Amino acid sequence: MRAFLAIPFSADEHGMLKSLQESLSTMPALDDFRWAMPENIHITLRFLGDIEGAQAEAAAEALRRAGEGAPAFDISIDRFGVFPHLKRPGVLWTGPSETPEPLAELEANLSRHLADTGFPSREGPFRPHLTIARRRSRDRPPAGLEGELEIAEQRWLTPPLVCRVREAVLFRSELNPSGAIHTVLERVTFH
Repeated sequence: MRAFLAIPFSADEHGMLKSLQESLSTMPALDDFRWAMPENIHITLRFLGDIEGAQAEAAAEALRRAGEGAPAFDISIDRFGVFPHLKRPGVLWTGPSETPEPLAELEANLSRHLADTGFPSREGPFRPHLTIARRRSRDRPPAGLEGELEIAEQRWLTPPLVCRVREAVLFRSELNPSGAIHTVLERVTFH
């Protein structure tokens, strides 16, 4: 099964993100982007790829241990960006300028517990973000993208959108033509 560990958002926050997507869709440089389903938007803590049932149970245990005693916290969404870079944007994301300390601690604890169960270490630094759109073609960068994202930050992320992080989840992800279907395998609630 294809699986990942993530921070999901509430229905109200999905509504807020959908409004943000609708606002962004008016910008010409974003015409070539396909918008993510708001209910699927999350912060990935770790993509696990294709795993077996025993690995899913190990990942669930790592999540339970990492989340034990973790506090609920707020995350300020105050910037936009693209991956891999502006000259070849494939993913449009939004996220925090700075990683909240409770999120950094959660990710570090989760990484440690995953390593203890045999999962490979994360490649590269943890960069919390919410993927809100993917580009249909990658031939040339859209004209004016960098300027439009700067305008969008001023217009729609000042003041920042604030989301409450209340839980972390192990999801199974099934890909289909209309978008991924995410099924909760394990949920850890923060207090």
